[in-house]
Amino acid sequence: MNRPASCAPGRAGRCAGIARALAGAGLLGLLAPAAAAAQGIGGSGKVFNVQRRVSYQSAVYEQTGVMTGAAGEVRLGRLSLSVGGSMGTLAGDGSATNQDVKVRTTAVALRVALAPALSLGGQVEARRFDAGAGVVSWRLIGVTARAEPGLGLPGLRGFAEATFLPASSVANGPKIKTALQAAVGTSLTLGGVARIALAYRFERYDVEGTTSSAERYEQFRGVVAEVGIRLGR
Repeated sequence: MNRPASCAPGRAGRCAGIARALAGAGLLGLLAPAAAAAQGIGGSGKVFNVQRRVSYQSAVYEQTGVMTGAAGEVRLGRLSLSVGGSMGTLAGDGSATNQDVKVRTTAVALRVALAPALSLGGQVEARRFDAGAGVVSWRLIGVTARAEPGLGLPGLRGFAEATFLPASSVANGPKIKTALQAAVGTSLTLGGVARIALAYRFERYDVEGTTSSAERYEQFRGVVAEVGIRLGR
């Protein structure tokens, strides 16, 4: 039986705990001293040259393609809210077991700055796979951390981001046991407004086996290029 796209029954407590953590993070940000508040907005477009690898039993299936998307961010005090999405078609080898698939991802992250170059918060993500065999939807909830240290030159920064998404639900597919995402790269801000970034992104998903199918392991990896603007301070 397919599970609805909501928190699985056995994980309701975990979802509630994460929701409380998100609310607490927002409260901490709002209580930051107004005199030290940094305010700003930003937006960007990105291109993800992605390879998807699916390990199932003794076989490995690969799909490649380009996903394009956009993201926006609002900063107020120590609190930041970012929303982003991307979509694209990943091409398989044309066989019945490795068809082309259309992928669409939407993510929302709420973070609190613990230090000028370090933030921690929560993330909610929805991902949709549309292939000849049908449509599968994921819902993922977890925690995310981001470090963005300066690299010694004006406007040049490095960044590393890690996200762990332990709470999930799946519509029209088996459960996800583990979901990890990571990215590392550099960014350059020009004139205090324009920003360009280049990163390597890696994602890992362990999908639970069922009575009719074995467990499988999925990876998404590749280079992400991003161009955007940031206004404010």
